[in-house]
Amino acid sequence: IVVPGVLMLPFVPLLVWRERWWQILVLSALNIGVFTVLLFAGIQRLPGGMAATLTASMPLQLLIIRALMGRFPTPLQVLAAVGGIAGVALLVWQSPTHVDWTGVLCSLSAATIMSIGVLLVPVLGKGIQPLVLTSAQLSSAGIILLIVALLSGQPFPEMDTGAILAMGWLGPVTMGGGYFLWFSAVSRLPVDKVAFLGLINPVVAVTGGVIVMGEIMSLAKVLAIVLVLACVLLSQHPAARRG
Repeated sequence: IVVPGVLMLPFVPLLVWRERWWQILVLSALNIGVFTVLLFAGIQRLPGGMAATLTASMPLQLLIIRALMGRFPTPLQVLAAVGGIAGVALLVWQSPTHVDWTGVLCSLSAATIMSIGVLLVPVLGKGIQPLVLTSAQLSSAGIILLIVALLSGQPFPEMDTGAILAMGWLGPVTMGGGYFLWFSAVSRLPVDKVAFLGLINPVVAVTGGVIVMGEIMSLAKVLAIVLVLACVLLSQHPAARRG
């Protein structure tokens, strides 16, 4: 987060920091800072497939939060959310011998935090261009997380050449570019439709493993991918959104 944040810092005008600093801090904490910490805490404590399945509950949690606000989901939205979770579970689930409930709580909380953050983007980020909003959130979240990491007293992991190359890809490309595209979508599409697009992440990961690492694509995984994509398409249907 620090690397893309520093690289994208010049894209944030000083006027934005002066006038919108508290909105940026709230959004960066929800969408990037707290979310990232909870996400990796869950991944470290749970099998990757289980963590991915729990995080895939984000669309359903977002619909529940909107229902608590008086905006009830359509039956198609609920069907797409539940079906999406089932599809991700069929695709990546790894049954653990022992369930770490702290990891479960972290993964579910990460989805909750991200749901709240996405809902607040059109409100707190209104009028801020996607590139500026992305740069400001990554910059502030990266600096805060770096300070917290330094104050924790924990040693930083040793970085070999492979790790440095991986960080170079994960930082500027996947986090910088990925978050920019994500917030661009949030600024252009209804929130209840954008949330479902996150279900595609496990599909991309599994497909990438087959193409890049030569992993086997079983029939069960193919059916799971079809189910996930069908639920994503179902969530985008006009009938899945109330007028």
